[in-house]
Amino acid sequence: MISNLSEVPPNWIKVRFDQIAENITDRIEKPNESGLEYYIGLEHLDTDQIRIKRFGSTEDVKATKFLCKKGDIIFGKRNAYLRKVAVTDRDAVVSAHSMVIRPISDLIVPDFLPCFMQSSIFWKTAHAISEGSMSPTIKWKTLAKQEFYIPSIEEQKKVSEVLWAIEGNIEHIENIVDISQNFKRGLLNELLSKGIGHNNSTTIKNNEIPINWELCLFTDAINVNPSRKISKGKICKYVAMEDVIEFHEEICNYSERVFKNGGAKFTKEDTLLARITPCLENGKTAYVNVLDEDEIGFGSTEFIVLSGKKGVTLNKYVYYIATSPFFRKNAIASMRGTTGRQRVPNDFFDSIHIAIPPIEEQKEIIELLEKSGENILNYKSHLTSVINLKKKLTDDFLSGNLKNLQEALQNVQ
Repeated sequence: MISNLSEVPPNWIKVRFDQIAENITDRIEKPNESGLEYYIGLEHLDTDQIRIKRFGSTEDVKATKFLCKKGDIIFGKRNAYLRKVAVTDRDAVVSAHSMVIRPISDLIVPDFLPCFMQSSIFWKTAHAISEGSMSPTIKWKTLAKQEFYIPSIEEQKKVSEVLWAIEGNIEHIENIVDISQNFKRGLLNELLSKGIGHNNSTTIKNNEIPINWELCLFTDAINVNPSRKISKGKICKYVAMEDVIEFHEEICNYSERVFKNGGAKFTKEDTLLARITPCLENGKTAYVNVLDEDEIGFGSTEFIVLSGKKGVTLNKYVYYIATSPFFRKNAIASMRGTTGRQRVPNDFFDSIHIAIPPIEEQKEIIELLEKSGENILNYKSHLTSVINLKKKLTDDFLSGNLKNLQEALQNVQ
């Protein structure tokens, strides 16, 4: 099979994949005794992400794996539709469900190869040669003989320069997002414990709180699983656990289902708190934004529904309490059950005390936190735009549709 271009640009050449890359199969029989610290599994590779952001430990790996060196390309050969290919920045042990790819020969610029492997041209071929139905996998001997058109060395250098410059911008924006999120978490903790502009405090039950705040049981200030009624057979919006993203306020998706019986029932501006491991630890807590006024939805039985009590707590303030470090730490510590199926017990909410400011101060705190959240959303929106730009340019470059590389580089800068 050869990748098809509508028109082959001048100076491009046709190569077999094994003319520009080799599959490294150096085996590590006992990873936990290899002297290497890091493990890279498929779970550590993100779709369309050329950098590896997290690693496992070889202490937890006992089966035979592969060795990779700094600068090698890790290619997820299983379920290629997930588009997992990345460059490692360190020596590591790699999952046997990956290929360790290394550029070879004078036909390819090393920095260009991972960019090429991120293109739709490459992935279209990868999908086509995958074998198996349950978990389609690519064999090296099949990939090795695939033919592709690639630019000249000089053009490869220019393409690499542009795409890696964009990747540098992506990493920079990601760092800004991380810093902003850490700042918001710190601000959240500060505001929910000390409030705004308080000089005087009082100590109640070993808790120091602003003098005009009240310390009360969680269930005296917040409704836990408030009563909501849905008629059997009614079609309603349904929120599954996977519809809630870790440490993300809004619900990202929902479906419509016929209500039969059971499940967490909620209304607009309620808070959904995952009660089960590892969802709670991972930060699955959401503010219901997908319902209209007076509309009732339902979701996973593993959600606890929280809402404000009239005159005591505002709904949005309840969401911030549920995402605060203090509350999360105590909720996680309270979990009971067998390993892997631990849950927050209902009596937890009858035992924990929380400090509640007056309604007007709650409004001020919400305003500050929402402003911080808006800044994060703006950064994330910009990040998405730059990621989409890189993806478009990658496909334009590798399909031969973008001729003016220098202009593209100037636009990136």
